[in-house]
Amino acid sequence: MLILLFIWLMVFFVILFIGALMAPFSINKLKLQESGYSSRNCIYHLPEMFMKSWYEPHKLYVRNMVVYGLLGCLLGFSLLYVLSELGVV
Repeated sequence: MLILLFIWLMVFFVILFIGALMAPFSINKLKLQESGYSSRNCIYHLPEMFMKSWYEPHKLYVRNMVVYGLLGCLLGFSLLYVLSELGVV
């Protein structure tokens, strides 16, 4: 079971990492100009990373990768913590 949990964490961490790498290249240029930011790296600000309006409409899969990767990692680490508190790990 522990091996499955680590595989779960590895898969979702890779999804989160790839989504975060792709995020600056899928930013909505109109929203970037309206915001007054000068760089595409502003997508790494926490609110912008999760808002749909900051992504191009045809590149919303990048936002989904970030969201699902983060949720999977949070769930996996929470389960790992609970298992360690119960003495299973």
